[in-house]
Parts: sequence; structure tokens; C-alpha cells
Amino acid sequence: MKSGLATFFVTLLLVVALPSAGSAQSRTPPSNPSENPLLPSTLGRASGGGSIEVSLRSQNETPISGTPQITLTADQNGTVIPQFPRLYGNEWVFTGLPTGIGYELDVKVDGYQPTHESVELPDSYGNEASSAHVLVTLKPINEQPTFHAPGGQLVLAPRAQKEVQQGLRDLRSNKIPSAQKHFQKAIQLAHGNPYVNYVMGMSYLLAKQPSSAQPYLEESVSLDPNQPASLFALGMLRFNQANYPAAIDLLSKAAKLDPSSWKSEWILASAYLNQRDYAQARDHAEKALAVGKQQAEPVKLILVQAAAGMGDRAGALATLNNFLAAHPSDLGALRLRALIAKLPTATPADEKAPTKVAISHAATLSQLQPVAAIPPSADLPPKPDWAPSDIDTTTAYIVSGASCSLPKALASAAMNATQMVTDLERFSATEEYQTVEIKRTQSLEKPVSRTFSYLVFIEHPSDQVIHVNEFRDQGVAATEMPGELADIGAPGLVLAFHPLLQGDFTWSCEGLGEWKDKPAWVVRFEQRSDRPDRLLSFQSPSGTEPLPLKGRAWISEDGGQVMHMETDLVKPISAIKLQREHFVIDYTTVTFATHKVTLWLPENVDVYFQYRGHYLHHYHHFSNFKLFWTGATQKIGQPKEALKDKNN
Repeated sequence: MKSGLATFFVTLLLVVALPSAGSAQSRTPPSNPSENPLLPSTLGRASGGGSIEVSLRSQNETPISGTPQITLTADQNGTVIPQFPRLYGNEWVFTGLPTGIGYELDVKVDGYQPTHESVELPDSYGNEASSAHVLVTLKPINEQPTFHAPGGQLVLAPRAQKEVQQGLRDLRSNKIPSAQKHFQKAIQLAHGNPYVNYVMGMSYLLAKQPSSAQPYLEESVSLDPNQPASLFALGMLRFNQANYPAAIDLLSKAAKLDPSSWKSEWILASAYLNQRDYAQARDHAEKALAVGKQQAEPVKLILVQAAAGMGDRAGALATLNNFLAAHPSDLGALRLRALIAKLPTATPADEKAPTKVAISHAATLSQLQPVAAIPPSADLPPKPDWAPSDIDTTTAYIVSGASCSLPKALASAAMNATQMVTDLERFSATEEYQTVEIKRTQSLEKPVSRTFSYLVFIEHPSDQVIHVNEFRDQGVAATEMPGELADIGAPGLVLAFHPLLQGDFTWSCEGLGEWKDKPAWVVRFEQRSDRPDRLLSFQSPSGTEPLPLKGRAWISEDGGQVMHMETDLVKPISAIKLQREHFVIDYTTVTFATHKVTLWLPENVDVYFQYRGHYLHHYHHFSNFKLFWTGATQKIGQPKEALKDKNN
């Protein structure tokens, strides 16, 4: 029996405003404070200095009761800032602060664990006031622990992380000995952590002490061989040691893990050039230039030498002249011009035997060492916990000895997903949206925030077709949303449990756990390689790319509702340079009093992207739901508890 494929409009949409790969530029927040409801209009130059804005939220998004104790300390001299922050909207704000230095932030709230954060307040430029934003997530004192897999995870204990952050600040200020003292303390606290070994190795590389850097970088790669930053740093060290085969092995892995790394491609091309493998040198130089654009301009010198080595004298001259037009005084290019002048010119007889010409060219080139296109330095990545861990590097809390029936869990979740599709026409809500870029310098860009009127249409025109459509503010298109990317599709992710889509995934039940003190089956799923990827896709002007997903969901034991879900990519999508895409969704109950039906809809959605060298975080909060039920409308004020409703 034939069956058609279900259709889903559940997409991630690329915003045209994204800068070209390799040239990450910060986006400027709106100059009109009224365009950003979370930014008080009194901030800025009127405050007489820089400002730090602190947002507090709990893990489950419940209101923070009580007045917080927020202490700010300057890193330079350990001086406590003698002011209590003022409350503007949802933010506590320090004003009139010295700029160009780091600060330590300590937050205490009754009922929550004390929290410590570090923040950099950049220098002010011109008439622009300097500001920084800190988002502090408070954990309840009685919170259940999260168990992390012991191998390869990068999350640090608070003391070790504080030492690493202080060391990174010292590195950026070129205080290398001081940075190494902090990194050494962190290693004593977390000697088996790959990130700590990496930053220690980097400190020695920056101090031009490669022999001291080597054991730390080797240890980092040994502990976690899938981190492109440490692979690149060790590969660069091997290159500088003229160990080109080892450099090629390491850098090839780094480039595969991070296709946006034009620096890996650059040094790979240089290593192949030193090996006289001109074809590989050309291929990797072209990749570096395609991704790095203007930043990789000197790699054209490698292209010149690769073309000459392969006997393409005309191509070498054309590339060289192109480079010299922009850099007429470059000594390396001038040396190459003199070298190419010595190359033999092909005769008509030679053109019939190009191998002879290539051998002659290669023989001439071998008389001189390759002209170096100075390789770039290694970058420090964002702090290791810039995003939640991949679902396969963490273990959910599971009750010992509780049996799990996967068919029962899937059947109950499928029933709820089917009910939402067949009975719910549409729903609207108020959406609070925020996007922020996390820079490689460990700092946050200024968050950009908006509030939208949000509407979702769910259409089910046939047994094999489901449409999920999202709208904002009477026609605000996804491409008009702030930030580098627009993520669309959170309401549709739960449809992985719908009977039309369940067969696209492999499923396993990890056991009985809990979510917010409620018993829940913990279910893992992953896209099957032999089935189409229909749940989520990435749409850009160049086309649509399906995204294979894996995830973990917490399904209520007695009702079958999905209460919480986290998803990751099965693998990076090299075609669009999307390394990570991580959804974290908390669902809330929305009840029809007249219909005696409760639905679970997304309330809080966090999305993390690693895309073309950018590290992005989007946050959505939905409230004030209004439901449209087969022609009837009912507004829901505060979401109601599903289990209590069922017992009434």
C-alpha cells in the first residue's frame, strides 16, 4: 500500500544580513530605546560612564521572589563597587563604571544557590557609551543534580572555571605569566579536562615557547580528539616544527570538524606546499580563500606557487599580478615574480607533453624554499559552556530499578500529538524574543530584544499532510527578525511523536526520571539514515537543507505529555557550515475550561547555533495564550497545571 509523505513547514531561516564567513561583525542594537523594551532609556552617556545590566531568571522561568544581593567587584584592584544596582524593567543596572576593565559579579537570592559571573566592560569609543549585559540563571538550592559523562566533557567546576576566565583575561592583556598561574591552578583542580590543557598550551604558544606548549596540547587532543581548536593549535605547532605529515593529519581533522576554519585550510595548504604536493596545496588554498575572503588574501601566494609547480605558468602569473595590484610592496610576492621569471616557457612540442613542462617547473621551484604566506595565529574559542552539552555527553537523572515501556510511552505521546493536530485550529501568544552573539573573546554582544504578537496555524488538510505556520506582528517576516539567523519551528518539534513521523526515528527509553518534580519517562530519539529528514530544515536563498536531529524528551508518566525536550544535530552540516544547533524547550499546560482539554505548548525556548564561525543564542518566552478551538475562541490567562486539572 502506498502512502504519501507528510509535509511540514518547520524551518530554520537564514537572514540575509549575516556577514560573510570569516568576518564576524557585531550587530548594533537599535539606537531608539523604545525599539528595545528591555533597555532603559536612561542608560548611556547620561549615566557618566559605562554600565552593566544584569538579568536574573530561574531555570524553570518562575519569578524570582525577594530582592537579590548583587555585588560588583573590579578586577584591577579588587575594589567592591559602592553602589546597589537600580531596577529598570527586568534588569538590575550598575552605571557610571570605569570602562576597559573586567568585573566579577556575585548574586545571592534566598532559596537559590549563590552565583558568580565574570564580565568585561569594553572601552567607550567616541560618543558611544560602553555597556555589557549579563544573563544570570539561578539554580534552586534543592535542585536535582545533572550527571555528565566522564569523558570528553568540557564543563568546569566553578573554582576551576573562575581560574580559567581570569587566565583568559590576562592573556588578552598580554599578561602571560599571570595567565599561566591561573591555568596551572585550574589544571590542579581539573587535570583531566581537555579545555584547561588547551588554554595552558595556548599560553605557551603565545609566549613563543612551543616545547612547553606541546605536552598540554597533546594531552588536550588525547582527552578529546573532536575539538577543532586544540587540533588546530597542535597542528600549527607541528607545522612550525616542520613536521608536515603530522600537521596535515591534525589540520585535516580540524577542518573536517569545523568547515568554517579558513585558518586550518591555510596552514594545510602551506604544509602540502612544503611537501611539494601542489594539487593538494592548490585545493586547500582555494578553500581558505573561499571561506576567509579578504582575511585570507595572502594565501594567493600559495596558489601562485602551486600553479607554477604544476606547470601552469600563465595561471601563476595571473594570480600573482592580481595580488600585486592590491599589495605592490609585498616582499614575498616580489620574490615570487623573480622566481617565476626563471621558469621555462612551454614550446609547442612541450604543450603536447605537459608532464615534461611540469617537471621542469618543479625542478626550478625546488631550488628555493617556498615563499611563506605567514600563517594566522590560533584563536581562543568561547568559554567551554557557551551552550548546553550535546545530549550524548550527558546522562539524565534516572530512578534506579524502574522499568520503562517504550511502546506505552510512545503511544501516549502520539495520542497527545495527534490531538493537537486534529483538534487545535490555531493559537496566539505574546512572544518575548532575544538574540545575542557570544564572541570568541568570551564577551557577549549587546542582546537585541523584541516583543511580538505571535500566531501559529496548524492545518491538517489530509491524513498525510500537516502544515505548521508561524506569524509575527501582522506580517513581520522571518528575515526581518533581529539577529543573524531566525529560528522557526519550536511548536512543530513535538510532532516527532506524531504517528506520521514516529517511523522516521529510532527510539529508546532510558528509564523513569522526573521533570520539575513530576515523574517522567526519559525517551531518546534519532533520525534514521534510511528515512527522509522531514521534521526540520534550514532555508536560505541558495536552497533548503534538511537537518537530521537527535533528541531527548521527558514525557509525563501518567498523561503522556511532552514536558521538556532537547535536540541536537546528528552530525554537522558541512554544506551550510552549521556545526551545532541545539534546542531546549520547556512546555506548559494550556487548558480549555469549556472543552475540558489540556494541551502542552512551548513556553520557553532556547536555541544555540554554531554557524560559519558565529556562536549565537536565541531565547523565546511565550505567555498570554489564546486558543482557537474548531471555531471557538478562549483566552487563557495563567497556564494551568495539567495533572491537577485531570484530577478535578
